[in-house]
Amino acid sequence: MVRAGHPAPVVIEPDGTPLTVHVPEVPPLGEGGGRVFTPAVVELAPGSLLAHCTTGLFARRDRADGQDGGAPDTGLEHALAATTRPLRELCDAAVYRMAPVRGHDAVLLLARTRALPPERLAVWTLPTDASVVGTARRLAERQLAAWDLAGAAHTTELIISELVTNAIRHGEGPIQLRLIHDRGRLLAEVTDTSSASPHLRHARDSDEGGRGLYIVMRLSLRWGVRHSRQDKTIWSEQGLDGGAMDAPAGLEAFDVDQVPAL
Repeated sequence: MVRAGHPAPVVIEPDGTPLTVHVPEVPPLGEGGGRVFTPAVVELAPGSLLAHCTTGLFARRDRADGQDGGAPDTGLEHALAATTRPLRELCDAAVYRMAPVRGHDAVLLLARTRALPPERLAVWTLPTDASVVGTARRLAERQLAAWDLAGAAHTTELIISELVTNAIRHGEGPIQLRLIHDRGRLLAEVTDTSSASPHLRHARDSDEGGRGLYIVMRLSLRWGVRHSRQDKTIWSEQGLDGGAMDAPAGLEAFDVDQVPAL
């Protein structure tokens, strides 16, 4: 977690107990003069609740008791103690209880953590060698068959080929390949220890490569990059409808062994 001018997130444990997390305070975006945003890292149990809010949510309470708007608010913690309620109901109840004064905008965003069953997750560690691209495809194919998602195998193999090849050519090893099957979606993630992010290129007709990330983008509902202190992960999310996702027009005939690299 990091914050830029807003109150620190409120964290409620599954039993309703507030969890104190120190998140370093820095000025709002654009006002920090290039300051580094130092993250706070905490491991949360499944069922924990996170509340992100703006200072406007505390406007009436601040005016009544002189409280610092950037400090954690026990009123919000109490309102969120019933963590088992649906998030929409819980959010409405908290906002009505805090009720900012007219003229103050207030935003409250709630999220609840959960853990995937182990059988919905597959993880492999691969060396940085070009030969493992084929190995990654075969591993994915077998896992999708085990999940009864064989219809999504061709699209997923295309995506994995591009992401693993990119990690081998431009990243640093070892490489981690992860597949996640969760609520009608399939995520493929490739992690390497390089901090360099890929960039979408517009390859010319005469270029032999440079189309890989474009292919990933076209085959994915969403895709992106996330960084940690030690590595980066490029991820792709596919939608599953009846166990398969149709490849976009123009990409059906691609052979995974002929796809150009990122």
